[in-house]
Amino acid sequence: MPKAIFTAGLRTPFGRAFKGAYRDVRADDLLVEVLSAQASWYPELWSSCLEDLIVGCAYPEHEQGYNIGRVAALGAGLDVPGVVVNRLCASSLEAVAMAASRIAASWGTVFLTAGIESMSRIPRRGANFSESGRIKAANEHAYIPNGQTAERVAAKYPQFDRQSQEEFAERSHTLAHQAHQDGSYSGQLHPYLIESDEFVRYPVNREKIASLPPAFSEDGTVTAATSSPLTDGATSGWVIEATRAKSLGISAGLEIVDIQYGHVAPELMGLGPVPATQRIFARNGITPNDVAAFEINEAFAIQVLASVADLEIPMDRVNTWGGALALGHPLGASGLRLVMTLHDRLKQRNEPGALGLATLCVGGGQGMSILFRWVQI
Repeated sequence: MPKAIFTAGLRTPFGRAFKGAYRDVRADDLLVEVLSAQASWYPELWSSCLEDLIVGCAYPEHEQGYNIGRVAALGAGLDVPGVVVNRLCASSLEAVAMAASRIAASWGTVFLTAGIESMSRIPRRGANFSESGRIKAANEHAYIPNGQTAERVAAKYPQFDRQSQEEFAERSHTLAHQAHQDGSYSGQLHPYLIESDEFVRYPVNREKIASLPPAFSEDGTVTAATSSPLTDGATSGWVIEATRAKSLGISAGLEIVDIQYGHVAPELMGLGPVPATQRIFARNGITPNDVAAFEINEAFAIQVLASVADLEIPMDRVNTWGGALALGHPLGASGLRLVMTLHDRLKQRNEPGALGLATLCVGGGQGMSILFRWVQI
């Protein structure tokens, strides 16, 4: 079976929705910016007879609508078709999965994947959100807001109290600050209007965090500080068949080993990574100790803490460059951010054969995980 390799991840810094650098930037223009940057960062790949552009987007409407994959390709001068995929927060991870699947089936060799979300300009849940009475009759929690699911997970895992969640948030900001300071993120950041991610705070003011009211329930433990912030940003990366990658000058990258999905009750959405990752472990005969690096999207501190505990993952292998609590979470773009960070972490280690795993919880009670291997080509 042909092997798919992820390489050359590139993203904009992530901006504060409504207040940050991208609040007045159209989503399609922001995507064109990061795609066009690929031409200057990786000219050999740009001119490699690319076969398709696959874009993840959680709310593909308004400026993110009208098949933003195709129109962004036109705007960036790419001579390719384009398609949009939506699996909410895992949308751009799904874009990677689609490209890898096509390569495994010998239906192509070179794909550019991307993710986009403007939470400043496109309403969450969409501009005309409407609930189906029939669906709610079948499952009363089908449309439950994600913040409420975080509180339900917190109630299920009382050992992770508010202080534990705040400690995890502090860890995220501290590690993200360190990664920015030591240049770890420099290989994936295309500075556009800003030089780095706008949310990172260091040193963390724990007194201020402790003073915040609960965000979703009067007697809850989840606050704005322990929830991922509203974010604008765009991501991109290449998925290429291994022999073709070598011919294009790629000497190492992430081999996509396995892709798995899972689901949980929608009111426990944050636990989605658990069944998806358990399937990865079972199918590949591995344990958490066999995986060198994990990137788990930090939708909420509580859902990461609970998922890590259930999966028995060593915390010192999780999000060691910080996560979405500090970097931001532009929904449709976040999956690719996880993958490119995993790529760069394993590149730093430079241990051929080292395994890495990227996973997200997904609205509606889903989880998605991809297992990667660092390989020399």
